[in-house]
Amino acid sequence: MVRDGRVFAARRGHGMDGWEFPGGKVEEGETSEQAVAREIREELGVDLSTTWYLDTIEYDYPDFHLSMDVFVSELAPGEEPRLLEHREGRWLGRAELGDVDWLPADLSLIDRVGAMWDSIFQPSHL
Repeated sequence: MVRDGRVFAARRGHGMDGWEFPGGKVEEGETSEQAVAREIREELGVDLSTTWYLDTIEYDYPDFHLSMDVFVSELAPGEEPRLLEHREGRWLGRAELGDVDWLPADLSLIDRVGAMWDSIFQPSHL
């Protein structure tokens, strides 16, 4: 999620300890875009107004392979994230992307987000 030139990161409340871009698994019968809207609603209690595809990340954890479609999303007007499944949440600027201990799959995305920062925040996307 993005807002006011910042991206939202959340520290997991269960499983692996670390920071991530919120989202989750695609359930049977839904698209990746539908999944991100549902997962954000479940994890942060908010609705999104705009969502667009950024990238697909492939990452091999010791016990499983993760294939993750990544979207940039903007909160619907008046929405404010609540931590329903996470321990902490932070809005990070470009210079702050390295300030949190990212989960490995999300860490692989940080360079891409930093490199595309200006494009991500162009009004035509939001």
